[in-house]
Amino acid sequence: MTVDVSFVREHEAADQKRGGTVEFVVAQIRQRVIEGRLVSGQRLIARDLSEDLGISRGPIREAFRRLAADGLVELTPNRGATIRQLSRKQVKNLFQIRENLEGLAARLAAEHIDEGGNRRTFIEVWEKVRPTSTPLPWHVFIRQNRLYHGTIVSISGNEQLCELIGNLQLPVMMYQIGSAMAPANAAISHEDHVRVAEAILAGNPEAAEEAMRRHLRRSLEWVMQLPDTAFKRKAD
Repeated sequence: MTVDVSFVREHEAADQKRGGTVEFVVAQIRQRVIEGRLVSGQRLIARDLSEDLGISRGPIREAFRRLAADGLVELTPNRGATIRQLSRKQVKNLFQIRENLEGLAARLAAEHIDEGGNRRTFIEVWEKVRPTSTPLPWHVFIRQNRLYHGTIVSISGNEQLCELIGNLQLPVMMYQIGSAMAPANAAISHEDHVRVAEAILAGNPEAAEEAMRRHLRRSLEWVMQLPDTAFKRKAD
């Protein structure tokens, strides 16, 4: 049997292009969630995305399935795809997990602050996100908050810890509750960030862990005071 090499290569190229297109759609949806352009509970209409991105609906539906597997999107019969929305209990559970995992990350960051370029990396990020006298729009605050917390995790030196925290779908939760954040909540968060940063830069693991744990406990307190409309009504 003779194999038509040109035919095989053509279909391999088509598969690669399709895969690249799916990745593009996945990246676009993720970015729109991060930017707050897509919010929790919002429906994703394949037709609208197809027209917006100039891509056929096939790769878009495949991107929906991939995002559903990652926990960012929910696929519901007769309703289609929606950006995942968490219940009050799910948000509480996530904060409890974060307190333990990110508390450890802060401890490790303080322990490793003077290794390699960790101190320089952290200071560069801290200079970008440290509080100023100018109030920030909530979506900017959330973006800077993610950068700050993510940098602490990244310099912890524990790859498995980074992976565990990365799998928590924290951007979904933060943008779900971020629009309800009052200026007073942001101010308290800034105060906590200063304490965590000071402990890390001082190379004090115990103080860094306690400051991070306290920060996340205080954040949970105000989040739990939000009205029921801020959460999914029924847990998965």
